[in-house]
Amino acid sequence: MKLKIGELAKRTGLTVRALHHYDKIGLLCPTARADNTYRLYGDEDVLRLYRIQALRRLQLSLEEIRAILDDQSVSIGDIVRQQISLMEKQAREALALRDHLLHLSAHLEGAQLPVVDDWLTALEMTVHSEKYFTAAELAALRRQRASMGTIDTADKSALIHALHELMEKQVSPQDALAQSLSQRWLRCMQDESGGDAAILIKFYQMQSEEKALQLFSGLDQPTLDYMVRALACATLPLYAAYCDVVEMEILREHSVTDAAAWPALIATLQLECTAGTRTNHPKVQELAEAWQSLSLKKAGNSISLQKKIQQAFAEQPALRMGIDQRLFNYLQSALQNLSSHQTKLAMAR
Repeated sequence: MKLKIGELAKRTGLTVRALHHYDKIGLLCPTARADNTYRLYGDEDVLRLYRIQALRRLQLSLEEIRAILDDQSVSIGDIVRQQISLMEKQAREALALRDHLLHLSAHLEGAQLPVVDDWLTALEMTVHSEKYFTAAELAALRRQRASMGTIDTADKSALIHALHELMEKQVSPQDALAQSLSQRWLRCMQDESGGDAAILIKFYQMQSEEKALQLFSGLDQPTLDYMVRALACATLPLYAAYCDVVEMEILREHSVTDAAAWPALIATLQLECTAGTRTNHPKVQELAEAWQSLSLKKAGNSISLQKKIQQAFAEQPALRMGIDQRLFNYLQSALQNLSSHQTKLAMAR
């Protein structure tokens, strides 16, 4: 049996345009011809199309389907079993998310601020954990969570509520109470992460990106940014040993401006460090340039003050929130490579 494209479209419920697209991308190409005029679909072509339609019902992309059909070693039965396993996992995650939302709904009806007593559990229930943490990190987090025993959820909720109140009243992050509350939250997260700076910055990244987690915890992006600014203000006294009075005033003025940009930059650097990307790689050098730019802004565009900031950063571990020793060494290497490159460019001019 040989079918023209219009006949095949009518029999299968597809459009002629769709079949033309399949032909264009090499997914389904008619193999027969009639009088050297029409390209016709033979029995094998029709069978391949039925397989394509079956695989499309499994929500596979056209590219994935083409790879499966062109690889004779791949069993469609295996693909179906994989899809069943995936759907079962998604169903479990959906049920877990529904339970959390029901719990959240009960809190909202009682006009209470929702809070997650164990953000690790929320992570595993709402997103793919491997998106942020390795298997070893998740195991370490579970051990740390078990060693801590019961977490005071009321204290967490009260902290977030108090921060929200300060924000509503437009209290500056430089305020002593804002700094104190933010430092208490940081200590809480340091305890839950076992003091691991890499895990801490990953938690920040997760909290920034996962809207469901923000909903559960009440800790949304504006609140995170407010806390980061307050924490930046809280570390200012550490610069006093390096800066004069005028320079400290410049730091107070500019530290808050771009404070919220640092965590995302640190998280991206952490990804490259973990991946083993060379520090002279263009991607890492671009991050090093962004780091230099932010530090120069923090210094009010004063190169001399920027150098003092860098010295304090190297000598004061308390200034390296979210940066462990490995990442610190990685960053220093990237900055040295950037400096060498900039020096060579300057000499060549």
